[in-house]
Amino acid sequence: MKESRYSRWLPLLLLPAALLPDLAAARPAGSYYFRDFTVTFFPLRLFAARELREGRLATWNPFVFEGSFQLPALYPPELLHALWPTPAFVSWLLTLHLPLAALAACWLTRELGGSRPAGFVSGAVYALAGFALSCLNLYVFLQALALAPFVAGLLRRAALRGGRSTAAAAVLVALALSTLAVEFVAQSIVLGVALGLAASPSRAGLARLAAAIGLGFGLAGLPIALTLAILPETARGAGYSPEVALANAVHPAVFLQALLPGLFGLPSAPAEAWWGGRFFTKGLPYFLSLYVGPVALALAAVGTVALPRRVRPVLLVFAALGAWYALGERGGLAPLLSRLPLGASFRFPSKALLLPHLALATAAGFAIERLRFGRAWGWLAALTGLAAAVAVGLAVLLTVAPPGLVAWTGVLPSYWPTVAAVTRQEAGVAVLLALAAGAAAVAVGRRVLTPGQAVALVATLVVADLAWAGRGLNPQVHPSFFAPEPEIAALRLDHLDGGRVFSYGLDHSPAFREWLGRGGKALTLTGVYLDRQILGPYTNVIDGIEAAESNDLTGLAPRERELSPQAYDPARAGELLPWFRNAGVARVLSLDPLASPELVPMATVPVGGAAIRVYGLNTWPRASLACRATLVASTEQALALPYSKGFDPWREVALVREGTEGPDDGLAATCTKGRARLTSWTPTEERYEVEANASAYLVVRASHARGWRGFVDGVPAPVLRANGKHRALAVNAGRHEVVLRYEAPGLVLGVAVSAVFLLAAGFVFLASGRSR
Repeated sequence: MKESRYSRWLPLLLLPAALLPDLAAARPAGSYYFRDFTVTFFPLRLFAARELREGRLATWNPFVFEGSFQLPALYPPELLHALWPTPAFVSWLLTLHLPLAALAACWLTRELGGSRPAGFVSGAVYALAGFALSCLNLYVFLQALALAPFVAGLLRRAALRGGRSTAAAAVLVALALSTLAVEFVAQSIVLGVALGLAASPSRAGLARLAAAIGLGFGLAGLPIALTLAILPETARGAGYSPEVALANAVHPAVFLQALLPGLFGLPSAPAEAWWGGRFFTKGLPYFLSLYVGPVALALAAVGTVALPRRVRPVLLVFAALGAWYALGERGGLAPLLSRLPLGASFRFPSKALLLPHLALATAAGFAIERLRFGRAWGWLAALTGLAAAVAVGLAVLLTVAPPGLVAWTGVLPSYWPTVAAVTRQEAGVAVLLALAAGAAAVAVGRRVLTPGQAVALVATLVVADLAWAGRGLNPQVHPSFFAPEPEIAALRLDHLDGGRVFSYGLDHSPAFREWLGRGGKALTLTGVYLDRQILGPYTNVIDGIEAAESNDLTGLAPRERELSPQAYDPARAGELLPWFRNAGVARVLSLDPLASPELVPMATVPVGGAAIRVYGLNTWPRASLACRATLVASTEQALALPYSKGFDPWREVALVREGTEGPDDGLAATCTKGRARLTSWTPTEERYEVEANASAYLVVRASHARGWRGFVDGVPAPVLRANGKHRALAVNAGRHEVVLRYEAPGLVLGVAVSAVFLLAAGFVFLASGRSR
């Protein structure tokens, strides 16, 4: 069937369609704030943008964990953050990946032989379904999701054609790898290899695929080298425990959310209307929604038959594998995880849902190929009706509420009528969609509508349904949301003469639980705002405030956590005073009053019906000169020594006697007096003026890590591990300038590898043009 002359505009129509859940986000005026966007990605990207404006690549972050590794932000669009490092611009660039995802899925369907209408439906489902919209607050995963169809499709094209297609596939692989969303990128590469081998099952096809992937990894040599160089020193590199690695798996019941978006309440407002905590290991799902809708699900089922013969088994097998892997321990993944290379370095099995999501969107598009020729309309009507019947059945079950069901879910009985009402409303929408699909099928059968007109109606239903279900999933606020309260800004927590801030946060706060219990409007928004104002991780980075240990959200801290979750109980604040001082903590923030005479109240700032209390503490110096070095046998002993009786933080340091970690006997500290003064500071370089009457050690209370280099009067000097976690550097008698500089491991190698492979990719591209 010949395509309509208007169909050429369908890819362009995907651009506004992908933004329908929140059209206001199409302009850089508001900012996202929910979940990982605020607590991880925006602060770290803002820091990277500020560093880039100063001509530095952000690879070390001094503001978290007393100093921690930072993964390089080298995804090309993120380099634009340096032009306008604001939450509105960061949010806007992220929003643009939704239309990009739609165009990518449309292109892949066309690449596999689908028509423009088929590509439109694939793009709409791929960009608007709940899984894609849920990736937005997870930041890098939306970037990788948007590129995944391009990666898979271009690898397939490389296997078939080679030449310039190989170079193009390599560029897309490298671009995807630069997002560092490794789990998504791996899925797109594996799918691309499978599609390529299915299309060209030969040694030549395999060789072309290997060349494309090899070139891609080489082009991404810089981010890969920087990441691999730091992994051995991090929790992620050491491997997560099975409990962490298998967390955020998908409960089988959660797949029912594909039919009812509010089945477990409103994931965008967990403080007000969320009841599905028992189905998720962390109370909330990693991906907020898996909604696909009855029409899109029916299209995917119909389209499975229409998929090209060599494509169908690949998509079905990988969709099934992704869904199985997402089940985590419930699918039997735990024993396998321990055997997979680097398996324990990745978290959250639910990330494997990218493959089913892409397969479903592609199959939904190919259903249009059958419907355009007047086929399978009866099947579409029947399957949509079946999906609606399941939705109605769920609504009836929740309305009747058999004995024990309410108690099993954990929902308050007084709230259960609201749960049932929301489910009934969404089941009603499913019924209306089924009736519309059935009416379209009847109209085609009676020739009231042409197949092309009915296809347009069905596509409109899909877009309208997904846009309606996705509204509010990624709310925005005014960018001033990220500004500190004036009273907090007036405390100048970013100018504490090297002192740090410790925040008790919200997770273990009795005052916060009491605040939640009072209820009210916009609890979720206000709760996130409270977390930002109290400098929950990593929001302190926004203000350039150095923080002591907190939750290691990225798994990239250069050492293990010292504080257990129980230590965050505000009632035990007195027990933490020695640890505070060893970490250089000069200010402590808490929603709860802290009972310790050494914590001096400095301010009480009302915020959203709660109050942030700020305490001052007479802490240990950020930099000091040690005239006595105590050698110990292990890092554990060195960590413990600062808490022993009689330890002098102004004059003493514990060093480990093992390999290069311990000092040379000829450099034992013998001074009786001395001083150290910070003269300049950037995130990757610190300069000190040191003066001592004999040999000594400059001790800096900041995280030790491979990559830190020391220079005394311009001469290289080893940086030792002080007190088990900090930095120390030996100096002789006299006055010296000491420089501590961070040189990211893998930087030189990564630049060299990327440069070589850039030349190789250029050669492949030009040589292929000449051969043609």
